[in-house]
This record gives sequence, structure tokens and C-alpha cells, in this order.
Amino acid sequence: MSVVYYHQHKPLIAAIIPTYNEERNVAGVLEALRLTEILDEIIIVDDGSKDRTVEIVRKFAATDQRVQVIQHEQNKGKGQAIFTGWAATTAPYLLLLDADLHDLTPGHIRALMAPILDRRADMTLGLFWGGHINTDFSHWATPFLTGQRGLRAEILKYVSRDAAAGYGFEVALTVAASQQNYHKHIVLLKGVWHPPSEFHRGGLNGLIWRFRMYGQIIRGWVIATRQRYPKVNTFFSTILKP
Repeated sequence: MSVVYYHQHKPLIAAIIPTYNEERNVAGVLEALRLTEILDEIIIVDDGSKDRTVEIVRKFAATDQRVQVIQHEQNKGKGQAIFTGWAATTAPYLLLLDADLHDLTPGHIRALMAPILDRRADMTLGLFWGGHINTDFSHWATPFLTGQRGLRAEILKYVSRDAAAGYGFEVALTVAASQQNYHKHIVLLKGVWHPPSEFHRGGLNGLIWRFRMYGQIIRGWVIATRQRYPKVNTFFSTILKP
């Protein structure tokens, strides 16, 4: 039997899920969201998918009144998708998740939000643990790039839109939180993992996508930290100049 949620009060927590060509993976994330009772809104922003992703999320939306689906006609990048979702809510607390997670549970979602709601942290960073060794390693090597976060929504107003373009969003968010002295807290997401880009985007296409992603991340860091590290950023700005 499906559960119907009614929220007459002002939303407290909104989940924002950017999607792009995730027809193979998104169902598991949607199910975990459906079963998480602490969420007041679930905002899915499809960033111009060419596969069946939109069809899948719209069917999901029909089963839960908390869900809003927003569609970009063209791909604008992950950062813009998240900003689009943020503009659609007044919730003071946000949950950000990637759409390709496997073995995600409501317990993981509650763990991400608990330090924020208890005011022990302003932003949480969810790191994979005990899922797949390749994704575990990448998370712990670069924790500032995780897409799994709970946060006070106000932090987003300090994020450079230019730095957050494409896949620069996570590093731009991390830099903004540090510059504004927001407190961060790491949360272990035991058993959670996601497929490597080379796997679900195809071998060669996945490699091209990964290099493009890292280029956008470096660019985001350069822009976000420009004032704090001017000499370093002059160097990177030169080598990354189009």
C-alpha cells in the first residue's frame, strides 16, 4: 500500500536530486526517498536526459505528493540543476544526492540530516564505506567532491555560480562553506556505492566524460579560491584558458 503525505506547514527539509540519463540507476534512489518520512519535499531536476529518466521520475511523482519534477530542455550541468531545485523551495535545510546511488537506505538519509537538524553541523559530507573499493577510495581521496550532503540552505547563497558550473558545484560549495566558516561533519554511508563513469556511460565515452568532469572541477576550484590564492590561480587560469 502506498503512503500519502500531506504537508500543511512550511517545508523543513527538501531533497534535491539532479538527474541526467540515469534510467538504469535512479529507481533505487527514488525508493529510498519515498521511504524517508523526514523529507517534506523531493525535487527532481532532470538536466536534459535523452533516455527514459524523465518517464521514470514522473511515474514516481504520481505516487508521492511530496515530489516535484522540473525538466531542463537542454543539459545545463549539475550545478545549474541544483540551483534550479533550490529556487523551487523555501525549505531551510537541503538534502543533496546523486541519482546513481546503489544500496541507499532511509537510514543513510537520516544520518546525513541528523547533524544539521541537531545543529551539530552546518553541512554534512557523506562518504562511501564498504560498498565498492573503487568508489570508496575516490571518496576518501577527495571528500570535498562528494555529492551526498545535508546542509543549511543559506550556504548556497555564498556559492559562486560561475565556479559551480557543470561539475564544479561540489568544490565550489565546499570552498564557500569554508570561507564563511560553516562547520562540516563527515557521515559514513556504509554499503553505498555508485557505478564508475566508465561503466554506465560506456568505456570511451566514460573516459571522455571523466576528463571533462575533472576539468570542470579544477576550473571551479580556480574561480572559487581566486581571491585567497591569487598566485596559484594565475597559474591554473593560464593553463586552463580556452
